[in-house]
Amino acid sequence: MAERAFQELAELLTKALISGDFALYRSILILPMKFTPKDGASYILSDEAALREDFDLYVSIIRLHGVTDIYRQVLGYDPAGEGHVVVRVVTHILVRANLLVAPFVPRILLQEAADGWRIAEIESSEGHLNWTLGRASVSPLGVFETDGGMNDET
Repeated sequence: MAERAFQELAELLTKALISGDFALYRSILILPMKFTPKDGASYILSDEAALREDFDLYVSIIRLHGVTDIYRQVLGYDPAGEGHVVVRVVTHILVRANLLVAPFVPRILLQEAADGWRIAEIESSEGHLNWTLGRASVSPLGVFETDGGMNDET
């Protein structure tokens, strides 16, 4: 059941981000929403205002780079306790048919709610999360780079 739900959630997530539809984005997430960079400190968006601010930043970065699609290839599903499943994916951020950045592997925690599955946490590369917040760029070689020039490919 979570497998089918994730396919729908992934499509809705992409649609919300590409179109800038906050209501759709909000409908597929559970608050508080947790974002965790691999090997880094998590940050939690506790209310709708914080979620909206984060969403607006991400949408502005997507538009700045001309992103037209985000494709998530499922690697596997891992049970994570009662009503929770972790989905491992390879994410491809595309500008038309071209990769903007090298594919990377986030983990998405799904939580079962009364009305279906929702996204409760995203663990991704530090470079990706910093990029969504406008704190990193994409190099000409397709690598997330922070202001210090450090790269983060995965």
